[in-house]
Amino acid sequence: MRYSKIISSLTLLLFISLLSVSCSKESAYPAVTEVIEGVKVITNPDFPRDGKVQYVMEEELSIGADETDENAMLNRPIDLKVAEDGTIYVMDWRDVCIKVYDSSGKYLRSVGRKGNGPGEFDIPVYMDLSSDGRIFLLDGRNYRVTILDTAGNHLGGFRVEGYHSSMITDGMNRLYFAKRSRKGSLQDLPITKDLQEIENDVIIFRTNNSGENMFQFGPFRGEKERIRRAGEDSYLSTSPAYSIVWTVDREGKLYQGFNQHYRINVFDTDGNQLFAFGREYTPVINKRYTGKPIQLKYHPPYKPVSGVLDEDSNFWIYIYSENEEEAVYDVFSPEGFYIKQVTLPCRILQFKDGKAYSIVSTEEGFMVVKRFKLIEKSQTIEDQK
Repeated sequence: MRYSKIISSLTLLLFISLLSVSCSKESAYPAVTEVIEGVKVITNPDFPRDGKVQYVMEEELSIGADETDENAMLNRPIDLKVAEDGTIYVMDWRDVCIKVYDSSGKYLRSVGRKGNGPGEFDIPVYMDLSSDGRIFLLDGRNYRVTILDTAGNHLGGFRVEGYHSSMITDGMNRLYFAKRSRKGSLQDLPITKDLQEIENDVIIFRTNNSGENMFQFGPFRGEKERIRRAGEDSYLSTSPAYSIVWTVDREGKLYQGFNQHYRINVFDTDGNQLFAFGREYTPVINKRYTGKPIQLKYHPPYKPVSGVLDEDSNFWIYIYSENEEEAVYDVFSPEGFYIKQVTLPCRILQFKDGKAYSIVSTEEGFMVVKRFKLIEKSQTIEDQK
């Protein structure tokens, strides 16, 4: 009994010691926390708490370039998801299907096909896996969410009118998708050679797996689009000048930002804002800027793609870099502190079991899925084993 009490006391002292080191580290970092309009806002300095980190991406697996198996090859993969058992699902935009591989990279089957019937789709744009083993796919032309089981059997679906950006499921198998709506009619724009900048509203919807019990986050305002009305029924539209960026964690917390400003807002499942975080930022000049109306003089602080949450709930924001051949991420802790900046040779689509998954182009021109082990350059591979 006495020995047990000694062990318990030592364990408590060790915990307090580690907590003190962690607290002193964060208190020494000059982030500013203040309440603005009733919301706690954490503003970090322009340098990360733990410094800038470069990783070697040690390749473990490559999928999609096996010329001996035509079914296993990827034509134009645009998204991937990894299931709890390690099965890899890759959405192939050009082949209009989802290709399925086991954790070792062996091709298993293709799910779905081109068409307008049950279990078919025309332009697959977004996909995700639910925790109970279903595939959700958003068809960009048919304006429909199609639901399949992992064998490819059609389970149902529902329509989603309008232009949508991204689709995500949470750990409770609820579905989230964002709808963009223009303010006013394009018919009201004057016919001109010049591009006109108009604002869009973005609403993020949450539904159950049947498209019912709709809950609305937003509208989030400020997204800008550049459009020229060239004739009575002729329009030239460019990518949004600034975009709403968002993602959802497994508990259903929503992370939302507008990339004209470096600030991420965090909402609970009832739509109440919990807090916001960001960092001081010096805009990066667009090297291609020549003064044309279609161009932005400065890059937005971060790119118009969803952020990535790692398995420690750290939020990775894909920022602009002067070196276009690398992917640079600002990494924030779950509490909103800017903990590190990470430079990688390619963009990460998902973290799973301590590994990173990406879609890259090979020297031969194949688009392939790769799985990597991330190793800090200051550490050797032997140190990680």
